[in-house]
Amino acid sequence: MHTVPEISTLGKLAKAFHATFHGLSGILTKPAAAVLFLEHESGAVVTLTDADVPYVVVLGEVASSMQQYLSDMARGGAPRICTTRAN
Repeated sequence: MHTVPEISTLGKLAKAFHATFHGLSGILTKPAAAVLFLEHESGAVVTLTDADVPYVVVLGEVASSMQQYLSDMARGGAPRICTTRAN
């Protein structure tokens, strides 16, 4: 039996916030250079520009577990992550 060390990746995660954009509920995050809005129902991802800012309402920060999920999805989801990482 082995003890697995705790590996915290929260410092590497992009912050995520609950938000609305043109009346649609979703998540606002910035995993890289662009700010993204991820719409809940359709799963659509919209890259926001300066012209979109007046239509965004930021509601509050997302829990760390949801931030990890969003970070994973931005990288292609769990199946892609586990099959492409170096051993």
